Amino acid sequence: MGSHNRSKLSLFLMELIVAILFFSLSAAVCVRLFTNAHLMAERTENLSNAVIWSQNLSESFTAKEGNLTKIADLYPDSYFSEDTLILFFNDNWEEVDKSLSQVSYEVVLKIRKDLASNVYADVTDYNTALEGDALVGNIAVMDIRGGNDVIMDIPADDSKILFKTDVDVYIGKGVS
Repeated sequence: MGSHNRSKLSLFLMELIVAILFFSLSAAVCVRLFTNAHLMAERTENLSNAVIWSQNLSESFTAKEGNLTKIADLYPDSYFSEDTLILFFNDNWEEVDKSLSQVSYEVVLKIRKDLASNVYADVTDYNTALEGDALVGNIAVMDIRGGNDVIMDIPADDSKILFKTDVDVYIGKGVS
């Protein structure tokens, strides 16, 4: 009878070990799923904020007819030069001042002047040739976390870019 009980006990322990193994594997899979869901939610939130800020700059660009000085007046904590406006944000997408403490994200608006016929070359349905110039704004929202420097221009490498778009405004002839 002693060996029979030992046999039952061994079987019970084996079943218990298999059950613990099964629940351990299930827990590992659940932890991985929750981690992936968290990372996906963070990427979605960052993309949503990137789209919102690029839309804000696009609307500012259109409203101020591409005048970078007037656009910079709308964003007092921005950095701007002759053809570039840069906004800086922390991890919570709150604007950061020019001291650049805790910068995590950056929005760059780069403006260039081009012939209106080049910018609007795809508008041929109306048989109208636009003369004069247009201003084109390239907007890029970048994730610079983990980097050691801010990016002063839109990089050719899209690895740090969360969202990128273009906006333009027709300024006509003889306008500088």
